[in-house]
Amino acid sequence: VTSGGTVSNNQLSIDIKHYDIRLKVDTKRQMIAGYVDIKLKILEEIRFIELDLINEYFISKVMIDSVSTPFKHRKNKIFITPQGAGVNSTISVRVVYKGKPPEAEKPPWSGGFTWEKSNDGYPWVGVSCQGNGAQIWYPCKEHPSDEPDSADIHITVPKPLSVASNGLLQSVKDHRDKWHTWHWKTGYNINPYNINFTVGHFDVVERISPVLGKPLKVQFYVLKENADGAEKLLDQAESFLDFFSRNFGQYPWIKEKLGLVNTPYWGMEHQTIIAYGNKYKNNDKGYDFLLFHEMAHEWWGNYISVSDWADLWIHEGFAVYAEALYLEEKYGIEEYNKFFRKKILKKIPLKQPIIPHRNATMENVSGLDPYNKGAYVLHMLRYLLGDIKFFEILNEFLYIKKQLPNNQVNTKDFIDLVHKKTKTNIDWFFRVYLYEKDFPRLIQKTKHGSNHTFVELFWENKNFSMPVDVFYNSNTGLRQRRLSLSNKPTMIASPQHNKIKI
Repeated sequence: VTSGGTVSNNQLSIDIKHYDIRLKVDTKRQMIAGYVDIKLKILEEIRFIELDLINEYFISKVMIDSVSTPFKHRKNKIFITPQGAGVNSTISVRVVYKGKPPEAEKPPWSGGFTWEKSNDGYPWVGVSCQGNGAQIWYPCKEHPSDEPDSADIHITVPKPLSVASNGLLQSVKDHRDKWHTWHWKTGYNINPYNINFTVGHFDVVERISPVLGKPLKVQFYVLKENADGAEKLLDQAESFLDFFSRNFGQYPWIKEKLGLVNTPYWGMEHQTIIAYGNKYKNNDKGYDFLLFHEMAHEWWGNYISVSDWADLWIHEGFAVYAEALYLEEKYGIEEYNKFFRKKILKKIPLKQPIIPHRNATMENVSGLDPYNKGAYVLHMLRYLLGDIKFFEILNEFLYIKKQLPNNQVNTKDFIDLVHKKTKTNIDWFFRVYLYEKDFPRLIQKTKHGSNHTFVELFWENKNFSMPVDVFYNSNTGLRQRRLSLSNKPTMIASPQHNKIKI
């Protein structure tokens, strides 16, 4: 199974308002059991309420507003008879189920549960589902276009294990049978794959951090064996918070928390409870790039999110680009350029266009192109537009969702904003960089005369007008010219033996 794709007519006809997840996690048998209450609004007349849940689970009962209703569970779909629920009515659907979740073979990229043990012998359980979708562990409308307004997560585990999840901890309820239930709640809209939990024998390291003058709870659910590095990681998290808030605005979930949890896999940007498994490894610049990247997603990916995985580059490319801006602020523009030259350009596979087609699944956009090529698109756009206009667009785009009916964005929204702010049409730029597999190709032809070197430059791509900076020596020293190029040759001349650098 995979997340996203074309939304069926049945699913287009419902709007998810709230998930209330209540599950018992049996760490010995590696099973889950319980139910999920789904509050939804019926937008149009439908034959069935259609939800997603993989066939590995056994569904014992489905109810609508506490009344049992017929259903069918086949091909990872639940088809529920709506029992006369009319258009514009809001109903509660309960799905009671149990089963053995799939194990993640290569988390977080392959979806499923990771059943590990910490060094003290206690169970350590992680869930990853971005690629395969939340349907691998709870019944839902598995599509990025429908984010519930809020969610409750009740997870019951054996004592003394803890559960880290989204939002704020509401309660920990003890039971007589050596189990207890952790209740977390988020009051913000959230993508289905971002609803998540991790189980472990955790310590909680926490502090209150000021972010643009407002207090924010910062928490790290860390295994006891890793507790020694926790404070230093939170120091980094605080410095990243400062950078992001100054550049992109207030932390989006300021009323809840910035949460980190020690996971048995590398990492994922689960909203307010970031999965962290990088083992405190800093890069050659002395910071934890994984923590930085996942925190960047709280703005680019979680706050501003897309309704079609075809636009995944808005999540991943913008988050990678944020790291380039961080390096620029800390070390200067040369380090920013080096980031693209030495790191990003070497890891762009050019496997397919960044946007292969609309109604994409997560499988359709796998690979590094949405990440690194996506960031490179922004790098080139900044070069084309200049800093003032580029950063004006970047900041306005981050908050454009408030003007959109579905609270989400797509690539067209971004392109339209660029056209609006620049008062020019640069579709030629986006056509090549986003909708074609390969980079634009610059052709250079050199001819040597008796006293001068003549260089002819033109783009192989038709109707492509990207300017190019040319550096060459002249009688007055090193000169730089920005040439407006097209697919028609432009000639430049330089005194013989002087190198021309592009």
